[in-house]
Amino acid sequence: MSEYKFKVHSAIYSCNSSESCVTSGYDVTGDVQEILRTSNTDGVLEINNDIIKNSNSDIPKCFAIIVTVVYPNGEILTRFCSSSEGNTIDLKVSGVVCSF
Repeated sequence: MSEYKFKVHSAIYSCNSSESCVTSGYDVTGDVQEILRTSNTDGVLEINNDIIKNSNSDIPKCFAIIVTVVYPNGEILTRFCSSSEGNTIDLKVSGVVCSF
């Protein structure tokens, strides 16, 4: 079990289609929270079909997440991370720290 805790506030992926000026966005917040809760990823997400489901494989996709990370030392940081499909994000160190 990971010593880190993760609370996903929002996770989306979007498809950029050159055939349309509309970019579709899909809410995968629950899916990503479940991946972090049940698998031994330790906050490392591969941006692939586990997250980006049922989408046209020919269209490039982007992923974005806002997540609060509770570190083993008690530090709590909220991070915004984004990536394109096929990459990996380590939620413990990636992106920018947000303050609200």
